[in-house]
Amino acid sequence: MGLPVIADCPVDEISPESRLVEDLDLDSLQVLEIAVRAEEEFGRPIDDSLLAEQDVTVSHCAHVVQEVNAKEVRT
Repeated sequence: MGLPVIADCPVDEISPESRLVEDLDLDSLQVLEIAVRAEEEFGRPIDDSLLAEQDVTVSHCAHVVQEVNAKEVRT
């Protein structure tokens, strides 16, 4: 069983440069869902406001999650 889909976009059309709102047509609840799923997956709180800014890309989302994990490891 795979993960539920958030964006109604084929995976092969999503790139690291894809913008969440402008390119993937996500709304604020879908962006929040990304943050919640990342929290569940990695066991670390994710500040969803960092994902809700204008022009946020898939790459930026990955960076936010990596930073949160790195901070937890350092403390």
